Amino acid sequence: MSTNGPIKIVFDVYHLYHLPQFDPVIDLLKSDDKFEIFLSTSCRIKQEEKVLTEKILSQKGLQVISEKDEKKRASSIQGLDPDVFICGWSRYDIDHFVTNKTLVGMIYHGIGVKPSYWRDNHERLDLRFVEGPYRIDQLRSHDIETDLVLTGFIKLDPLFNGSGIDSEAIKRELGLDKNKKTILFAPTFYPSSIEQIGIRLGEYTQDYNVILKPHLWTYFLDKFGEVDLKPQRNLFYELTNKYDHITLLTPEHYNIIPFYRISDLLLTEASSTIYEMIALEKPVIVNRFFKLKLSHRLFRYRLYRKRLNREMNQDIANFCFETKRPKDLPGMIETALNNNHTRLDAVKEYQQKMLYKLDGKAAERARDAILSRLS
Repeated sequence: MSTNGPIKIVFDVYHLYHLPQFDPVIDLLKSDDKFEIFLSTSCRIKQEEKVLTEKILSQKGLQVISEKDEKKRASSIQGLDPDVFICGWSRYDIDHFVTNKTLVGMIYHGIGVKPSYWRDNHERLDLRFVEGPYRIDQLRSHDIETDLVLTGFIKLDPLFNGSGIDSEAIKRELGLDKNKKTILFAPTFYPSSIEQIGIRLGEYTQDYNVILKPHLWTYFLDKFGEVDLKPQRNLFYELTNKYDHITLLTPEHYNIIPFYRISDLLLTEASSTIYEMIALEKPVIVNRFFKLKLSHRLFRYRLYRKRLNREMNQDIANFCFETKRPKDLPGMIETALNNNHTRLDAVKEYQQKMLYKLDGKAAERARDAILSRLS
C-alpha cells in the first residue's frame, strides 16, 4: 500500500473517553508534514457528549469532521478517501467510513480486565496497537488474527516523555492542601463500589485530598443496560458539596493521565486505571465490594463472563491492595501508603508483562508501524 502527497489520517473519537489513547499520536503527527490529520466524533452519542467532544477536538487546531447524523458523517469521511483510519473500538460499521485502500487501525480505549478486549474485533481491522506481550498472547489465544503491533501503552507516553504535565499548576487549580497526601478515586460505572461506600467516603478520607474521577458515562448516561447511573452521579455531587477535601473532576478533564502524576494513591475497582497507576509504581487499592444487579448477585459467574476476566481479576491481588468492606478502607489507605515497597517486585513484573516499554515512545512505534505498512 502506498500514497502520494500527505497521508490522510482520521482519528475517530467515537466517545470522549477514547481520546486519551489518541492524544500522544495526534500530538506527534501534528508536527509531521507527512500527515494530514482529521478528527471526528460519533453522532450516536448523547448530544451533551458530542458537543463537548467537538469543542475539545476543535481546540487542537486540526480539521474536525462534524455532521448531524451518522450516515452523513460516514459518507464525509469515506469521501476523503483516507489512507489511515484509527478507532478506539470497533463496535460499529467501520466499513462505511473507509475505502478499500484505507489502513484501519485500532488503539483500544482501555487495558482492563474485561472480555470485551478480545471480543471487540471488527473484520475490517487491519492493525491493532497492543500495550504488552501478555496482551498479544491473550488476543492470539482468543483467535484474533488481526496484525498486532507491540507498541506499549500509548496513553501513558506523557508520563515519560516530558511532554509538559505541570503538576504544580494542576494542584493549584484543584485547590489541593499541600500538607496532605492525595487519593485519586476513579470508580468505573459497573461494577462500582461508590454506592456501597456512599457518603462515608468523606469521613474515611478526611486526612487526605481526594480527587474524584468518575467514568464519563456516569455524566452522560442515566442508565447502562440495567444499571441506573443516576445514584452514582448524585453521590459524587453530594460528596463534593459536603466535604471540602473532595474535588470532583468535570467531563472537561477527560484525560486522567495528569492526575496520576499528582496523586499518591489510586482507589478503584476492576479498571484499566490499575495498570496505568502501576506504571508510576504508586500504590493501588482495589475495592472488592460492589453494588451488583440481581442476576450477578445470584449468578456471580455471569459477572466474569460478561464484565470481567477471572484470571486477570485474580492476578490483581499480586500487586494491588484490596478492601473487602467499606469500613476497611481507612486502615487500608494507611497500609498501602506505608507498605507499597512490599509489592514493587510484583509491580515491576506486571509492568513488563502488561506495559512493555515505559519510555514515552509508544506513539512513535505506532507511527512507524503505520508508515511501514503504507510503504
